[in-house]
Amino acid sequence: MKAAFTLIPSESRRLIAKAVIRMKDVKIAKKKAYIILGGGTTNGYIAQELLGKRDLEPQKFTAGTSTHRLLCVTDPEKRLPIPVVLYKGEMSSKTPTEALQDFHLETIIIKGANAIDPEGNVGIITSGFDGGTFAMTYGPVTSQGFKYIFPVGLEKMVASVKEAAAWTGAKRLDYTLGADFGMYCVAPVRGEVITEIEALKILAGVEGKHIASGGVGESAGAIVLIIEGEAKNVKKAIALIESIKGEPPLKGFKGTCEKCRYHACKFAGKKVHQLPEWLRN
Repeated sequence: MKAAFTLIPSESRRLIAKAVIRMKDVKIAKKKAYIILGGGTTNGYIAQELLGKRDLEPQKFTAGTSTHRLLCVTDPEKRLPIPVVLYKGEMSSKTPTEALQDFHLETIIIKGANAIDPEGNVGIITSGFDGGTFAMTYGPVTSQGFKYIFPVGLEKMVASVKEAAAWTGAKRLDYTLGADFGMYCVAPVRGEVITEIEALKILAGVEGKHIASGGVGESAGAIVLIIEGEAKNVKKAIALIESIKGEPPLKGFKGTCEKCRYHACKFAGKKVHQLPEWLRN
């Protein structure tokens, strides 16, 4: 049996979040070890599902963010302290570094991404001079053998993360409409990538294919999928998809241009009345 459907980005995030919490490694970490949730709106949905708290706002899980038609950085007072650290399923006051030093091999780091390519490479944009929050976990993951999970929607598919990352580097950019940035290229050997396709396999046991992307209005960034499998599994997937349809689109938090520290951006330091109308709105 085959079925086709479209998901907008917020629906994809909800689907992926539901799948991540069903993963064996996540269940073990929730019971025995730490779960370190990095920044990103998809991780906000995962936090909702892990903690059973739908009042958590996913847009408050962002530091760097793509919103208001450019790359920006959320004002600190508008975001939750991230990364979020859970120990045995409960909020912990430990920092990610402290959690990793309290060694549990079952500890999982869940990190959102900005790009994914057909080879499974993950791209993570960084604007911080010290490499951002990803830098504090990448060393221990590499040296000690911890595992990443990268939840990332297919709206972020690019031809090659390797080539994309090679074009970046904040100080190599002569002009930026938004924050200047670099990009990590992370090979899939460092973790497990969960897109909508993997999510549907985890949740319903079906195979899927990414057919098309894009749209207008609320469907901007939408993806079209076709799934295939045994009738009972496809029907299970259909019921799941129908249950998440209507997930509200997210509204991002843009940083305050007047106090922005990313001085390469054309709008850094400008007051609201100095901004173009498209950015004021």
